[in-house]
Amino acid sequence: MKYPNTVDRNTLKAYIDPKVVRRHKPQDGLNSLDLKWNVNSPESLQILSIEALAESWTINPVYSEVPFDVERNYLLDILSLDFPVADLSAKIQEDVFWERFFMSRWPQCCPQTRDRPWIKVFMEKYLAEKLENLRSDDYEEERLVQLLELCAPHVENLIVNQLQPSMASVESEHNDHVVPLNIVLSNLQELRKIDLTFDLKNVGTNFFLGCANISANDIKKLSEGLAKCFELQDFRLHSSKLDAQMLKQLAVALDKGCPNLEVLSFPHCRCGDAGLVAFVEALGSDSFPNIHTLILTNNFLTFDGILNLATVIKRRKIQKLDLRLNPIKANGASGIFGILKDIPIRELNLSCCSLDNSMSFMLLKIVEECKSLERLNLSVNRFTHELGEQITEIIPRNTNLLEFDLRNTEVSTISRMIIDDYVLKNQLRKNSQ
Repeated sequence: MKYPNTVDRNTLKAYIDPKVVRRHKPQDGLNSLDLKWNVNSPESLQILSIEALAESWTINPVYSEVPFDVERNYLLDILSLDFPVADLSAKIQEDVFWERFFMSRWPQCCPQTRDRPWIKVFMEKYLAEKLENLRSDDYEEERLVQLLELCAPHVENLIVNQLQPSMASVESEHNDHVVPLNIVLSNLQELRKIDLTFDLKNVGTNFFLGCANISANDIKKLSEGLAKCFELQDFRLHSSKLDAQMLKQLAVALDKGCPNLEVLSFPHCRCGDAGLVAFVEALGSDSFPNIHTLILTNNFLTFDGILNLATVIKRRKIQKLDLRLNPIKANGASGIFGILKDIPIRELNLSCCSLDNSMSFMLLKIVEECKSLERLNLSVNRFTHELGEQITEIIPRNTNLLEFDLRNTEVSTISRMIIDDYVLKNQLRKNSQ
């Protein structure tokens, strides 16, 4: 068979742009370095058509009209990511495109998609980034509403790691933050999770001490928005100085607007016993019937606050309780241990809670008798070698404990090795089942 080694004149004219190809000298012929195509295998008309669609996509956003899957996939691979997000989301829903868009925009971020559509993951990150960086000079309510209308159909998780303060006045004790959370939350009807941090990651030249503190007006707007989050299941508020009145407003709003709440978290909020009591007293006997996770890390809680907490969670199906970094001492821990038989507890964290050996009797009883408990963290407390030896004697009778952290507790290394060995056996047994 004879293979052609020339190109038809009409084909050459159709494929070569005369503005690019130049004849420097008659004897030199064509300058092959300037050609946009391979002479031996020129691109097909099909490929050229798709590339033309990609280049003129803003003028004629054609996607679903492309007849074949292979052609649509190629269009998604070459489509520019510089087009407006609103135009792209209106036409394209495919995971392969939104994954490419996400990884191009945030290459260092590795989200846990958990079989979720990538357009949802993208829109949640896109909205969070806009809210985190929104400053008072750039805020316009109309533009914010347009942003929310764009993202609302896709946003189920709102995770905001910082919010910009208005920096209105150095003399004022508190400054309102720029983002009006009442408008934001009331426009996101599909919210399942809210994770908010009011602190700043980066400060500018106008920073002054206390400028990022949460204000009463911030809590008012947040409460108004929470009262309309009827599908909310997970609420977390980080690193905010909350007083008793603020927590009371939040409790009323959550009780009114979030009947399906399952996770409640207030880590590093410095609320103290007074704030916890105010939150608890604002609730009814039938409030939060579905709650199973409660996180109160580093809130200056003592024995008095723990007693009030114990009376409430005793009537709830709490599976995870995190009280680390609170000076509840042995009396507070004993109060928690006393209700564990009444709740389906699976994970308990009392790390760095000023515990000592006076609670050894209750601890040994829980390790031996609490069959639902799977993870127990008692690290960074002051126990003794004798308590560690007593635990090694009863730990073989507990076949459910999968984690038992006793680091930095003065329990001997040998005792901890024995305990860890039995815990590892429980893990292997569960994995085999």
